[in-house]
Amino acid sequence: MSEGRIIQSVARALSILELFEGSSIDLSVTEIANKLDLSKSTAFGLINTLAHKGYLEQNPRDSRYSLGLKLLRLGGMVRKHSILCRKARPYLEQLVDEFSETVHLAVEKNGLVVYIEKIRGDKTIFVQSDVGAENPMYCTGVGKCLLAYMPEERRERIIRQMGELERRGPNTITDRDELRKELESIRGKGYCYDDEEYAPGLLCVAAPVESPGAGVVAAVSLSGAKAGIPSRKMEELTARVVEVAGMISAEL
Repeated sequence: MSEGRIIQSVARALSILELFEGSSIDLSVTEIANKLDLSKSTAFGLINTLAHKGYLEQNPRDSRYSLGLKLLRLGGMVRKHSILCRKARPYLEQLVDEFSETVHLAVEKNGLVVYIEKIRGDKTIFVQSDVGAENPMYCTGVGKCLLAYMPEERRERIIRQMGELERRGPNTITDRDELRKELESIRGKGYCYDDEEYAPGLLCVAAPVESPGAGVVAAVSLSGAKAGIPSRKMEELTARVVEVAGMISAEL
């Protein structure tokens, strides 16, 4: 590696991003300044620049910062080399080959679902779920699955910060207590459905992906048009999605 000149401001900006490598989900300006031994004004200038460029995002509810989607888009260039996507891809392809429906791999970020892998099936139905796209957690299969299995304190924090649970489909859960009951049911079953909750006509089954020592780190889902999936086939679909999620977990 070159031993040439180091630009201090660039190094400090990168150090801010690296603070999120550990357990920190979000940080305030003061916390960042203290962790890096910077003045508040210096920290704010660096943070503001990173946020302007999309590398950090500010939560308008509490003014705290988390990593921005710009990093995910850049990460898409090396997505095939990431452990999770690399391990999951063959199993996701199996699901598509078997059922010709669209499959997703998603993670939670800042209280939202972020899709990190998507394979379209022949039976296409539009879902706003391209890699890097965000969706609410309360009305998506992968979102409810991730909510159900995260630590209770974080789950409650996300639920409280959701604001109004907007009705998006005929079966959207719009009551927080009902959502909590749904999440408890999901933990008991090991899978969940989005039955026209995210959008009219859309049916989805999702299951959790676990990593040793880290718990549930992602969720796998299969989505299709409800009219095209007979009820008698749901048991088979569900069993295979759960099985594939388990296979990916074993790979990790």
